[in-house]
Amino acid sequence: MLPDELNPDGVVDRLYHCSQPYLIGIRHHSAALAKCMVDLLEEQSPDVILLELPPEFESWLPWLADTETKAPVALAGCPKDPTSRLSFY
Repeated sequence: MLPDELNPDGVVDRLYHCSQPYLIGIRHHSAALAKCMVDLLEEQSPDVILLELPPEFESWLPWLADTETKAPVALAGCPKDPTSRLSFY
């Protein structure tokens, strides 16, 4: 028997009810999540948003943070190596 803090059901339950920090797990390309992101963010009114992006996308941060940028937003990355896969964020 696992202790409560290691029990997967308990971990999921604690994450679900966590409000500090408020976590929104994003499944890439989820149309359902894209539709509700604005409402989720307005409801929580965050001071900071953490975006997981590759270092090569750092130059896009000013555009993503611009007040004129409206959600949902998607980025696509194409490596110089033509055999590599296209990435979407």
